[in-house]
Amino acid sequence: MPQPIDMKRFAQLKNAGDLPSPRGVALAIIRLTQSSDVSLAELGRVIKGDPAFVGRLIKTANGMVADGRRAVVSVQDALMVLGLPAVRSLALGFSLLSNYRKGACKGFDYEQFWSSSLLMALAMQTLAQRVRVVAPDEAFSLGLLGRIGELALATLYPEAFGRLLGELQRSPGLQQAALEDQAFAMNHRELGAAMLADWGIPEALVQPVRFYEQPELAGFAEQSREEGLVQCLVLARAIARFSMVPEQEHASLLPPMLRLSSRLGFARADFVSLCERIGRTWREWGKLLHLKTGELPDFDRLAAASEAALIEAAPAHGGASAAASTDGPPRRALLMSRDGGEEAALVQLRAGLVQAGLDSFEAHEAGAALEQVVDLQPQVAVVVWCAEGARFVRSLREMRLGRGVHVLAVVSDDEAMLAAALAAGADDFLVAPLTGLQVSLRLRGSLRALELKDELERERETARHFAAEAAICNRRLHEAALIDVLTGLPNRRQATEAMRAEWAGAVRHRRPLSVIVVDLDDFGSINGLYGHDVGDIALRHAAGLLRAALRLQDQIYRTGGDEFFVLCPDTALDGALLVAERLRNALQADDLDTGGPVLSLSASVGVAERVAAMQAVEELARCAETGARLAKQRGRNRVVAPQREAPGAAGHG
Repeated sequence: MPQPIDMKRFAQLKNAGDLPSPRGVALAIIRLTQSSDVSLAELGRVIKGDPAFVGRLIKTANGMVADGRRAVVSVQDALMVLGLPAVRSLALGFSLLSNYRKGACKGFDYEQFWSSSLLMALAMQTLAQRVRVVAPDEAFSLGLLGRIGELALATLYPEAFGRLLGELQRSPGLQQAALEDQAFAMNHRELGAAMLADWGIPEALVQPVRFYEQPELAGFAEQSREEGLVQCLVLARAIARFSMVPEQEHASLLPPMLRLSSRLGFARADFVSLCERIGRTWREWGKLLHLKTGELPDFDRLAAASEAALIEAAPAHGGASAAASTDGPPRRALLMSRDGGEEAALVQLRAGLVQAGLDSFEAHEAGAALEQVVDLQPQVAVVVWCAEGARFVRSLREMRLGRGVHVLAVVSDDEAMLAAALAAGADDFLVAPLTGLQVSLRLRGSLRALELKDELERERETARHFAAEAAICNRRLHEAALIDVLTGLPNRRQATEAMRAEWAGAVRHRRPLSVIVVDLDDFGSINGLYGHDVGDIALRHAAGLLRAALRLQDQIYRTGGDEFFVLCPDTALDGALLVAERLRNALQADDLDTGGPVLSLSASVGVAERVAAMQAVEELARCAETGARLAKQRGRNRVVAPQREAPGAAGHG
């Protein structure tokens, strides 16, 4: 288990002011949005402290406003359009990119670092929307900051870190974290974790970031939130890496990605669609942040080719060559012997490994052998038994990565030595003096055992795949029960659940909450005059117009035949009235050509805000329904808020 960074040293680095971090208003925004009771008004006051960020925020919001809608001119309007998650993400991106887009470390590619980190952030955000182990905005931050320790080392030690990266480029088999520990007495994982904790990121989120590059060391409980986060981070990093490497490396990287996505519940088609969506969003964000992005690879074509290659390579029957693996490259073997040991035995072993079709590597000391296991991940270890070999095997079995290695011990004709080898963790043995036939038979048996284990794992993977498909089907059935088939909007059942949740949050944190009821005018006459087919076209058209006219934070539902319901969180009555007028205008301004009659739509709209006197959520809904009913009575195509009317008044139209 890696040791956390020395916090005294971290405090010294922090106090020196050289560590990368969001600065000024951006840092205040990040910490403020971590609070569950932050209000838009409070957040707006903080943002106004940075005029440059205000300009970028308003420009971004206007880029998301549809043509013909009122331009965003204030911070409050921008917050209404974007919502808290997007504001938090923009604060992170603008601050860190502005201050650390370039640096003194010549060996560190700052542009590629940020492009890859942005892609990982968007992948995490998209995965979180499906896997739901963390809120999407938190997932974005974790993805964006998951490699912040590397940027920190490049900032703190530009020359030394540049030399280290050059050494890694020349010798890809070396472990970056191990080299960092030797050079700086800390590594980017531990430094990054300390920085996240210092920024107020909860420990439950920091630990997965600390371990996702070596998930076998994490030790998180199965099915736990932390394990789910680690899997999402691993997959998000794989998507980012896959998109940055040369095309010739895609074939080896894609199968593990598909396997992990299957474990997270994604069918291949769903995962491909997810990657394509991430790519589109990546390019949009790249333009926004003036960051170079490329085109994501064609995941659909590559995934199909990968599956076809696996099917073609699969053995026709159980008697296929054991040295061949349907999962990728040839099997590897590690040969460990005493330095200057029995040369005759080594000659026999080397020849046997070559004959078995194994790529072999050698080591003469336990520490070096363990490093080879980490770097090369061999499937077989042949150990000429001695004290050093015993130490290696015991340490190997303590490693999660080493538990699946098939260990073949070479022992003398001594039962005590054989018993010691088996007790240490050896799977099989060879008795010296060796013969070519003996070595060949034992290696063949080892490979056969590995083949059977692989077949079992493939069967388990197939079972997991079917389970994932079943989970997806169940999720789709559940979603179908909450979606109106005609318009694609959430239905009354989902509206009821969402309204109760928003009501509870508004009461607990004393936030404003408003609702809008939209009742189409004279819709019964459309069905009566032109038939239900035309009526269905009109409903779908109305639903599309209403959805397009809403802000991002608003939620719309179809709750009846010609009635729609809109939830407006963090919105007082004045703001909800503006939204309601936009909805009414959107319907009135767009005539519908049905291919037969041309229809003009309008709606009577009621608006209500939660007030302290209301005891239940149903009172709020009834108040808005009263407004819609009054609007119809007063001539239709208007907005009425009963709470704005004194008793006996003519009303708001």
